[in-house]
Amino acid sequence: MPAIFLTLLLLLLPTTAMAQVYKCKGKSGETMYSEHPCDARAEPMKLREHTAPTPVAASGQASAEASVEGSEPSAEGSSSAPSAASAANAKAAEESRAAERSCIANATASVYGPSNDRVSTLQQQMTLLNEQLANAPDAQRSQALRTRMATFRQAISREHGNAHAQMNAARQRCLEQHRSAR
Repeated sequence: MPAIFLTLLLLLLPTTAMAQVYKCKGKSGETMYSEHPCDARAEPMKLREHTAPTPVAASGQASAEASVEGSEPSAEGSSSAPSAASAANAKAAEESRAAERSCIANATASVYGPSNDRVSTLQQQMTLLNEQLANAPDAQRSQALRTRMATFRQAISREHGNAHAQMNAARQRCLEQHRSAR
């Protein structure tokens, strides 16, 4: 009885979502992990996939445990073995999900990599302007530097917005392309 309860409890747990994780080096050399690529050369890390057992596998496990305890598995338990067709469908669905994840990872790298490079350039220019602002000889020069910095901040915001919009569109294309294959 406890094995059945535990199996039912495991079935209620959500499966883990597969997200891409990128390992990056920060400007001061520290290691960072991000869901977005740090640059155009970034490659996703290989992560182990843990998923909850499927109902078919769980019922097969319960039947196996029942036979270990010395009792005969019921006729229902023996007929719950996955058929070849359902196994093939499950494999095709998993391959489609893997292709979908790969499509999204490629889109992420192609959108966020160049965007992050452009933002980094703008931030470097902001740093230089900030240094010039600290040494500005007069109020007029200070105001001109602040105006340029505000322009760069707006450009960074636009860049982030454009990258997110491009990524949402690419994600949608990947989902439509690979879900229609299922």
